[in-house]
Amino acid sequence: MRAWCPRCDAVRPGQTVCPVCQTSLATLDDTGPGDQQPGLAPPDPVPAQPTPPPRLRIALAAGTLVMAGLAFVAGRSIASPSAPAAVAAPATSTTAPEPGADQRQLGWTARAGDLTVTAVEASRLATERHETVASITFRVEGVGRDERVLGLRGLALLDSGGGVFASVDQRQFGREGGAPVLAVEGQDDTYRIVTGPAPRLSSLARIKLTGVVVVRPRDQTIQLDTPGPWPPGPEMKVVNPGQRDAVVIGTSFIRQQRTQIELRVTSAFVRDGLAMVVIDASSGYRGVPGEYLPIGGELRAGDRVLCSRTSVLGEDPSAQNVQGLVLSCPTRPVPRLTVAVGVGATMLPLEATLRP
Repeated sequence: MRAWCPRCDAVRPGQTVCPVCQTSLATLDDTGPGDQQPGLAPPDPVPAQPTPPPRLRIALAAGTLVMAGLAFVAGRSIASPSAPAAVAAPATSTTAPEPGADQRQLGWTARAGDLTVTAVEASRLATERHETVASITFRVEGVGRDERVLGLRGLALLDSGGGVFASVDQRQFGREGGAPVLAVEGQDDTYRIVTGPAPRLSSLARIKLTGVVVVRPRDQTIQLDTPGPWPPGPEMKVVNPGQRDAVVIGTSFIRQQRTQIELRVTSAFVRDGLAMVVIDASSGYRGVPGEYLPIGGELRAGDRVLCSRTSVLGEDPSAQNVQGLVLSCPTRPVPRLTVAVGVGATMLPLEATLRP
């Protein structure tokens, strides 16, 4: 037994009260020799761990809370089904479109004497009905300067297997039929045909045709006396067409029946720098759906053509009476003007196959 002072932390053998601080001493049991293995040194006492300062204790407590929160979240994540992974959008193809798919340069040419027809280019376009059609551009050279091209006769667009690449409309212009063409604005001698539904342009292999349909020559004339002086404008001087103000042309066919067309100059006006003539064609043709009759007119001063125009009667099925056309031409004052007209169409033969 040993006496120990808890206040001084000192052993006071044989005492009951600490002689230094007068504190009652505690009694401690001594370890007997039997508790220690013989031949071994007594174990070193384990040093007491220092008490962590207050801030360190707070940090350890916070870390414990964070680790507990993470463990809770991880448990929830494992317990709940995982969300499906986002599907990546398919990569946009960078492959170049097939050559000739929607636009193709052609340059295919056929000649017959002075007449030349060239297939310039082809393109595809979408319609309001969500159909894909083809547009073929042609250049027609060797036609008279004042003759309007109405269509291409015997036109067939063929693929490499000899089948039809795309269909084309057909019209009857008087006695001549053909695929109607549209003049390309701003490009002389250039015309366009729009087909039915068409595949990729690379499958177009050749183009066949048998001729070019144009307006008949303007070989019927009406003379107008236009003595001076002509007013400077803007007012215009009225010209009396006279008694011979009309011509009757009976060389056209409507529904395979011969008919006569009367063309009459109903009014004419002149001023310095301008002449205007109105030609009426309603007396001999009422307009039948599906039938088209081209009328060409031009105004001449001597041998000089001042201007020309072509009107296709019957293009508007709702019209009960076809009006004719108006010629408005720049010119200096002249004593006489000549109105030249022609009715119907004629065909310039050119039987050929256009190919690369």
